Amino acid sequence: MYSQTPDDQHELSEILHFHFDVHDHYLSVETFIAAANSAQKAIEALNQSFFAGELEYELIILPPSSGTFLKKLGLWISGGIASIMYFLETDIGKAYFEGLTGEQPAHWAKLVGEVHQDILEKAQSTNEALIEDQTIGDCRVGSKIIVKMTQGIFEATPTSLKRSGFEQVLPIETLEARSEFFEACLIDKRVKGVGFTPEDDFPIRRANFPERAIKPKRREDEDKPTPWTSSIESIFVTSPNWDKDDQSARKWKGKDSVRRDCYFTIEDEEFWSRVRHGELRVDVLDNLKVQWAFQILDGKPRNRRVLKVVEFNGEILANPLSKGDLDRILEDYEISNFEMDQSSFF
Repeated sequence: MYSQTPDDQHELSEILHFHFDVHDHYLSVETFIAAANSAQKAIEALNQSFFAGELEYELIILPPSSGTFLKKLGLWISGGIASIMYFLETDIGKAYFEGLTGEQPAHWAKLVGEVHQDILEKAQSTNEALIEDQTIGDCRVGSKIIVKMTQGIFEATPTSLKRSGFEQVLPIETLEARSEFFEACLIDKRVKGVGFTPEDDFPIRRANFPERAIKPKRREDEDKPTPWTSSIESIFVTSPNWDKDDQSARKWKGKDSVRRDCYFTIEDEEFWSRVRHGELRVDVLDNLKVQWAFQILDGKPRNRRVLKVVEFNGEILANPLSKGDLDRILEDYEISNFEMDQSSFF
């Protein structure tokens, strides 16, 4: 993962534009917030549904341009780039890009290759610096892809979504985010039209807002919460995150017992207490034995949450949770699962 500094954010971020056609460049606070919240909700739904929750990203508000109401959100993808490229090789990924963005997925693979070639030609420093430049290049391409996907969601007409079948493919949360945004625009009488480019082009007029604001119907299977299950497993840690409060933005990364990449958070308070007090012997590459909970989505474990760290680098730290304690936690997860997915930008 490549971490950007605050000074890098404006320069490196790919811009997602929300351009409002308004009198005197005034906009209600509710509409301003709705744009940010809708973008965040749509991107996170794509992350969870298409990229296994593996994307690590930041979404920031950039200052508007003078003399306009052009809302600019900066997106920087700092990890999980491989999951994007894998998605573009799937049938859903190929269909999505061709149908909603008008571009072939091969365009992006070619762009990654061109970025690497440019870096190789211009490199005059060490191999380590070159690798970092390649990482930054990949992250910039990844950011462009996610912005393009998100823009496509908001730009598509209801008719094109229905005819193409994307209503059945896209995560329901992305469609809900889209309708919430246009509902806010409909309520705000100042908004005459909306566009998603920096140009003064507002193809979506006020007359189009009502049909776009209609809430999508959740499919019957989506009304049922995805059950949680648990297991005890050994993990080979490849990228830890020792900041407990930062785990929602950047998860721990490792290899599970069958050597697959896995991303997870650690919610074991006893473990974090040991971290705060410096009681753990940390190696360059750590090994954990954990009791974790996860959901099975599309046949794969997702949303892994470590409930108890049983061993750390061979040292026994705790006993696994009892069945009673484990059942209570999993029941709480199922109850709160819907609320967890409705996080707000503010």
